[in-house]
Amino acid sequence: MIRALIFDFNGVLADDDPIHMQALREVAREEGMEFTDEEYLDKYLPLNDRDCFENLYKKHSRPLSATKLDELIRRKSVYYYRAIADKSVMFKSAPAAVQAAACRIPLAIASGAKMDEIRHILSEAGLHGLFSAIVAAEDVKFGKPHPEPFLRAFERLNEREPSLKVSECVAVEDSIGGIQSAHEAGMRCLAVAHSYDRDRLRTAKPEWIIDSIADFVRWLENEC
Repeated sequence: MIRALIFDFNGVLADDDPIHMQALREVAREEGMEFTDEEYLDKYLPLNDRDCFENLYKKHSRPLSATKLDELIRRKSVYYYRAIADKSVMFKSAPAAVQAAACRIPLAIASGAKMDEIRHILSEAGLHGLFSAIVAAEDVKFGKPHPEPFLRAFERLNEREPSLKVSECVAVEDSIGGIQSAHEAGMRCLAVAHSYDRDRLRTAKPEWIIDSIADFVRWLENEC
């Protein structure tokens, strides 16, 4: 039985992974560091900003203080907001998918994005009120692929639905690290082949795979 859905955000509902990659790249270049598109997909895509910069600095054997880390995250956010100004970054079919799901079961978000970014995009799309819980980068000590983001989202859903079990929650993810995070939390996972192709997603053994969020409503009708 599926009694709740917990969505990843970037790459599932928001078509902004390339924007995050470019914003990270601009800050990295200002710091004299580079990474390829392939490296981003392999190492950085499922990570929050904190873990991205910590891994990047570790790769280049450079020290990183807490103050410097906060500055890097702030600078990346500036580039990100500049890139999305005056435009929607939601996948075209995402609003209909969220609305269809919200009519059936409680929804949450478990994301490595910053809370203000998530709320801004959801509000622009008129979807903010449809989620019972939002867990962002600031809400966890460990980001994906650690299970904490999904477990925190479950805890908040469980406050509203005390009989809800972890095994009754399904995560909706687009990354290998995200699928691993959901499984470690004890949840099944629907993978969306936005960021990786089906063959690559299968290596993480999600319970379901769809080609895009445009196929979500059909999956929902079949499984819920």
